[in-house]
Formats: sequence, structure tokens, C-alpha cells
Amino acid sequence: MKKVIAGAFALSLFVVSCKKEIKTESSVSSTDTLTTAMPEDSVSTPKNDSVASPPPSAPAPDNIITKNVGKYPHDIKFFEDKSISERLKKLAGSQYDEMVKNFNVESPIASENGIYKLTGCKQHDCPGYSTSIYYDAKNDNLNVSIDKNGKVTDFAEKGKITVSESLKSK
Repeated sequence: MKKVIAGAFALSLFVVSCKKEIKTESSVSSTDTLTTAMPEDSVSTPKNDSVASPPPSAPAPDNIITKNVGKYPHDIKFFEDKSISERLKKLAGSQYDEMVKNFNVESPIASENGIYKLTGCKQHDCPGYSTSIYYDAKNDNLNVSIDKNGKVTDFAEKGKITVSESLKSK
């Protein structure tokens, strides 16, 4: 009986030690694979935190635009949101009140690759007065484009946002 217990104990120690060795070898080979996969000319440089930008997969900042894709601006009381309305007032200046007044016929908020679009136009006169608001979540940048009878006025907060043709058509 003692031989059976001693044998079982020895066998369990052997199994446990083999598992540890396998894990260690596995992690070493993974590290070796990573080291081998890196290009020879890659150089590790220290990062300056004040200049570092967020990673490309960083989620969009949480605001009334990014949280409401697919919803209509009127339904979410878009122009009543102080953080956005203050920025839009500063951006559009004297045209802000007219823009809000004529933001009657709306499209739902659309997005593509971190760029968001809101559109509204004057009821019964969409071609005569229409507004497109673009928001670049990666750069926290707003742009407004107001079209009055074919004369387009663009306002850019931190620079012009590049908008794809597919987003423009949404």
C-alpha cells in the first residue's frame, strides 16, 4: 500500500513539473517568435506622453453625437446640449441662430470611420437652405457647412475634416 501511495505521489510530482516546463518553454518560444518577427531596423524610442496620440482603436469620446448614431437630432435635443451648442455658436457666429431655426427636415446621425454627420434643412425649402454638421471624434473637431441657395459657407473648428463620398451621401 505504501508503494502505491509513494508511486502516485511521485507520478503527480512528475506531471506537475512537466506542465511547468511546457508552460515555460511555450512562453519562451512565443517571445522568440515575437523577437524574430520584428524588423531588424526597428528602433525602440522613448515616448513623450505630451505628444502621444491615442491608439487608432481608441473609442470615440462620449458626447451627444457619438452616443446617438441613427437617431434624429430633434429627438435627442441636439441643439439643447450646452457643450455642443456653445462650440457651434462660436464656430458659426452670427449664422448660428438662422442655422438652428432652419434645421427642420433632418436625417439621422450617420457615421463612418470616426467621422459623424448630421444634416438639416429648411422645411419646404431644402435646396434653398441646408446645413451639414461634421464631427471628427478622433480629433474632437467640428465643421459646419451651410448652403444658402447654392452658396456654401464652411466653418472649421480645428481644420477641415476630410469626409468620404459615401458619408456625404448618407
